[in-house]
Amino acid sequence: MKLREGITTAEGIGLRIEGHLVPIVELQLADGHQVYFEHHTILAKGTSLKVGLMPMRGAVKRLLAGLPVLLTRAAGPGTVALSRDGVGEVVAVDLAGEELDVMEHRFLAASSSVEYSAQRVRGIKNLLGSGSGFFMDRFRGQGILIIHGYGDVVETELADGQAIDLDPYAWLYKDTTVRMETHLVNLTTGLFGGSGFVMTRFSGPGRLAYQSLDPLALPQGTTE
Repeated sequence: MKLREGITTAEGIGLRIEGHLVPIVELQLADGHQVYFEHHTILAKGTSLKVGLMPMRGAVKRLLAGLPVLLTRAAGPGTVALSRDGVGEVVAVDLAGEELDVMEHRFLAASSSVEYSAQRVRGIKNLLGSGSGFFMDRFRGQGILIIHGYGDVVETELADGQAIDLDPYAWLYKDTTVRMETHLVNLTTGLFGGSGFVMTRFSGPGRLAYQSLDPLALPQGTTE
């Protein structure tokens, strides 16, 4: 379930989202409550907030995948403000014990009760055609998960057997029950007959969110 801003979660974490172009999420942590995030996303913090490093399991695999090996952990009481430094939308998701897959480099923050791991997706060809697959983030547990999407974010619910094709870089997060398979769409008629383009098919059941902006297409220096 997507959370609205301006609320306090059951874990004692206050949530406020500021800005519309490059949004900032402000988290108010009660005494003893913790969140974790990548250190380069922090914009400001209260002087009473305690911060430290949180090592990740599977450091070698994460390093090879280009994922963070160390995260920053903040403990209340106090306030911390975070931003991905990119044009888009911040989405807060209330996890209630389920698993959620997230496109790599879209994670912004999570409460300490949420487990963070990396999953390799094999057999899906990337745009370069290597066929070696890619890594995505996987979150599991009960707590708040905050994600940054580039452009606008749309969340939909796929019924069992329902499918949708997306640009391979358009998806943002999905339930682990949603299957994904990349395929080539052929242009069989006209001047460009015989050529095609790549899309990823997502099949339900489960929720799926996608973003309207491809960060790879942005001018250099406008993303992380």
